[in-house]
Amino acid sequence: MNLLKSLFLGRLLREKVLVFVFVLLGALIWLSAAGERFGATLRGYRSAAAELRTQALWLDNRVAIETAAADAARHLDASKTYDATFLVAEVMAMARRAGLTVNTEPPRTLRSPQFAVHTVQVTTRRAELASTLRFYQELASKAPYLGLERISIQGDRTAPGMLNITLQIASVELLNAPVLKAEAVVETPSAQPESQTNEAEPQIQASAETADGAVPAPVVALPEPPPPATEAVE
Repeated sequence: MNLLKSLFLGRLLREKVLVFVFVLLGALIWLSAAGERFGATLRGYRSAAAELRTQALWLDNRVAIETAAADAARHLDASKTYDATFLVAEVMAMARRAGLTVNTEPPRTLRSPQFAVHTVQVTTRRAELASTLRFYQELASKAPYLGLERISIQGDRTAPGMLNITLQIASVELLNAPVLKAEAVVETPSAQPESQTNEAEPQIQASAETADGAVPAPVVALPEPPPPATEAVE
């Protein structure tokens, strides 16, 4: 330390000023970088705190949310919901019917015990307003299974009257469809009249004795449906 002090004091005034300026610039650069790191850390802390508050809010309302989700699932037709692949195919088909040429990004999925929400970003360039309206009307007709989450519209500078549009379309897929259990109706047979029951019983008739005096085994005549049974001929 004393050596550095003696070296500094032994310099000319011009050299002392230059050294002081260099040290000051280094300190300013270090403070600027430290300030940026501190700002990034503070922003991360605030973002994490906001996320924790949001998650706490969801957890506090968990029962109400699950009840509402189960109630909504009962009003949805599982055959009309869209998975990720069907979502992209349906968006492309709607765009083709509306006269739009679109590009899609890979869909993203957010799952819950009852639902899966798929989102896809769709982009079209130099689209006509009439085609855009036709696409939107068909999309609106498919609610609540398909919906528009976000849309961005800008005029094309090179083609007046044309639009550059970016849409984010979401679909809902019902994972655990409620099973409707039909009550089985068991028909109990009604009591048959006593006379009809007696007619349905096997009739046993003894045959006549043979010539040698032996008596054969009795013959059992079963009734032929429908009743009454035919009578045996002696």
